[in-house]
Amino acid sequence: MDEAALKDLLKRYREGNCTEEEKESVELWFDITSAGTDWNWESGAQKENLRANMLQNIHAGIRTPERRPVRLWPYISTAASVMIMLFAGWYFYFSDKNQHTPKEYQQVAVAPGSNQAMLTLSDGSAVLVDGATDGLLASDGPVRVVKRQDGALQYENTGKTDDITGNPAARNTLSVPRGGTFQVTLPDGTKAWLNSATTMTYPAGNSGAERLIELSGEAYFEVSPDKQRPFKVRSNGTEVKVTGTHFNVTAYSDDRQVTTTLAEGSVIVSRNDQSKTLKPGQQAVSGAAETIDVYAVDVESALAWKDGYFVFEDQDLQSVMKMVARWYDVEVEYQGTMPQQRFGGTFSKSKGLDGLLSYLEQLSNIHFKQQGKKITIMK
Repeated sequence: MDEAALKDLLKRYREGNCTEEEKESVELWFDITSAGTDWNWESGAQKENLRANMLQNIHAGIRTPERRPVRLWPYISTAASVMIMLFAGWYFYFSDKNQHTPKEYQQVAVAPGSNQAMLTLSDGSAVLVDGATDGLLASDGPVRVVKRQDGALQYENTGKTDDITGNPAARNTLSVPRGGTFQVTLPDGTKAWLNSATTMTYPAGNSGAERLIELSGEAYFEVSPDKQRPFKVRSNGTEVKVTGTHFNVTAYSDDRQVTTTLAEGSVIVSRNDQSKTLKPGQQAVSGAAETIDVYAVDVESALAWKDGYFVFEDQDLQSVMKMVARWYDVEVEYQGTMPQQRFGGTFSKSKGLDGLLSYLEQLSNIHFKQQGKKITIMK
């Protein structure tokens, strides 16, 4: 399809004269295009707004009695022309493929997640980390925030007077979207790995009586030892307190519980008037029941996400698909009753979504129908 034919296709779409198959192809292309800039965190609202705005620009060209029609094509930039030619190749490929593939099995490749994060400084300014160059990213009080060559962030003390001493409001926030992961070295030297759809707020400097972290999502910590200043993680009503150790906290809002897994050292998990001390190899689960339950677990499996793997250990389908939705930034819906299948196994997070869905189908009698970034689950 050449550029003239493509312009004619989009003009007919704008005027409502496309066939259903052509209309579906154009809108699927917009879904894929908008997915590349989607920072929807844990909901699909922003994605749908972005997609609606893009489609509205096309519909804005429809003639109305009150106003002259918007001339879309005379204002296309060079960059837009490149996008047109990319779409032409995409449309030609999938149009040809669709002639030989039943519609219910048509899929669009969905790539795995990557290093992505938004850093909000104590003054409220924000920086898109993955779009920044290596080196000095920002300064906040007595610290410099540096982006390393491996893409991670590192805080470095400048040796100046701590301008934010005694100011508990001086905090930074690191937000990782769905489809992302990130690693940061905090001002006190603690290393933290953040999983998809995670937000972490922490001190912007290395002073104060305690080191307090507020977490929503999942993170693994290797805490820099400091017996005089305890390190605390607060999530959904649960607090984890340590002085120096390695542990993981999972606290997604849609899970309704906080799971703390200890890899090394010792931690105290508290909720309301209860507390439990964990030993390495133990996991504490605290939730809506206001209790703290402790279990022995395989720590390596529990922390596999940090090393790039999904590990399913007798997990129900809903739990599995929550992880899939966060990592691949997709929406999941269930057709009919919820399948009761449970899953076990290991899968590399570096592989595409189609490979994972195929793998899950091999483990069950469940069928996954993928349309763009939407997955429908059927028995």
